[in-house]
Amino acid sequence: METATMTNKDIAQELYDLFGQGNVPAILDLVTDDIKWTCPGPTDILPYARVYHGKKGVEDFFKYIYANKDFPGFDIYEYVSQGDKVVALGHWDAKSKKTGNAYSGDWAMVFTFRDGKISEHKEYYDSYGEAMASK
Repeated sequence: METATMTNKDIAQELYDLFGQGNVPAILDLVTDDIKWTCPGPTDILPYARVYHGKKGVEDFFKYIYANKDFPGFDIYEYVSQGDKVVALGHWDAKSKKTGNAYSGDWAMVFTFRDGKISEHKEYYDSYGEAMASK
């Protein structure tokens, strides 16, 4: 898809489609070179929980996610778009590859856009519940 003709909401939707396909190189095409990608949580338990910078950082984030989690269910319920922000609201059913424990929860992800690309991502979810399932 050409990002020049896509709305910010379209780009966020495309990112989730690419995530489901495991297509990280295409995801990297949707982000700015200086992107800031934030995933909260205790890094000693959740190795992907940290702040990442740049495309290499985003690539590392997805490597950690794919290595540590499975998503039997991943649903986006709603997108809210205003100005340079898109908020995605959803629910996931996940499983720790380390422990085999399942967990689920609602989440919100906020995308900030600049010049038709994602320049910042912030994730909000129950990192405590996920950490307990991953211990």
